[in-house]
Amino acid sequence: MLGWEDQPILNGGVGKACFHLAEALAKQIELTMIVPQADHLAIDQHAEVVGLDALNLAEIKQAPVEQTFERFATTLRVPAALFPYEEPEVGQGYTQHSSELQDKVEVVNQEQKGPYAQETASQPQSAAAQGQPQITFAKGAKGTLNFEVIQFARYAARLASHKEFDAVYAHDWMTFLAGMEIKIQRKVPLIVHVHSLSFDRQVGEPLGWVFELETKAMHEADLILTVSERTARMITKRYGISAKKIQVVYNGADKAPASPVVSAKRKQVTFLGRLVAQKGPLQFLKVAKVVLNQDPDVHFVVAGHGPQLDEAKLMVKRLGIEESVTFTGFLPPAKAEALLKNSSVFCLPALSEPFGLAALEATQAGLPVVITHQTGAAEVLPEASVADCNDTEGLAEHILQLLENEELRRRQVEANQKAVRQLTWGSTADKVMESLHTVLLLQD
Repeated sequence: MLGWEDQPILNGGVGKACFHLAEALAKQIELTMIVPQADHLAIDQHAEVVGLDALNLAEIKQAPVEQTFERFATTLRVPAALFPYEEPEVGQGYTQHSSELQDKVEVVNQEQKGPYAQETASQPQSAAAQGQPQITFAKGAKGTLNFEVIQFARYAARLASHKEFDAVYAHDWMTFLAGMEIKIQRKVPLIVHVHSLSFDRQVGEPLGWVFELETKAMHEADLILTVSERTARMITKRYGISAKKIQVVYNGADKAPASPVVSAKRKQVTFLGRLVAQKGPLQFLKVAKVVLNQDPDVHFVVAGHGPQLDEAKLMVKRLGIEESVTFTGFLPPAKAEALLKNSSVFCLPALSEPFGLAALEATQAGLPVVITHQTGAAEVLPEASVADCNDTEGLAEHILQLLENEELRRRQVEANQKAVRQLTWGSTADKVMESLHTVLLLQD
């Protein structure tokens, strides 16, 4: 299993989903999970978790195979500066050949920008000297992740060349390159699990090599798992993949017991998530303005961090709602849960959200949820209040109704909590296992 994050080293929902899936799958199969960085105590003894940060990468040699990674490296270019949960910044990319770029990268300390800079800043700078680099970073403000993806693929393929296994299971585009190479080397089926697409992250305008990598991987994969029917339809329409190759497997929910329905007395509406275009934080503020025009006592909380934070703060000033909006920044899980339990309504006005785990977490915390038709979680929350992402008035009306009508709140929360109880990570893992068995039988 190839992942990009491992708890507690998390930057988004993909890491959380991979962790819980690995934990559940490890009870049924022998599982090796390869990630760039790992907390080796996070998953119990049933699984082997390999973090490349804990290895002497210089000592990892490729086992003899018929074809090597270099065949792959000579066919790909790295034209854009990309992060896994952010939009690419056109014009900051590189155009040299990837093998030429490899000669120009070097290990730098964790003050450089990277997906784990915040969590690993306290690590000693001597790690590289001890032969334990993180995935190496290129110099510059951005443009590092493309190098990291290529390096992850190289070292993951080397590690896999020494192991016996039946299938390779890759999560999202950051691991697809590694998955394809391992499939070719070891002649095993490739399963790719799509948690989001370029069409989501760039809101309908995919650019650069990530879109091409997604397309190549999904055509090469023996099976594609998606987190929602919405994502499955997008793959069929945008990537030309047969629907017969795609299986929808909804995300699970944490084991925590559901909380009682939260009262609306406080009148607090919360957005919890990364501040990126696809999740609609700016739309949340526009909705807030409409609500406040009708009920000035409502307070709005924006919890999370991301590239739209500064723009969101400017919008609050421009809309004249500074006194009614609080920005919390990134919140660890315990504080995020506490925030939800002190709120009245959860609102995720996403423009393109494949699933939306935060909507399930809010439901478990006892909150009614207001989401959009463009959110995958709408498929599993039968009583969510739903409107189109561009329907600012409609979203605001939903919020006002939920703040004013206690019976509506109770009915919605109880129905959604009942639905969420069926969404366990164990049942998700069972569906993944059924799909894996089907693929393996076809290989025989």
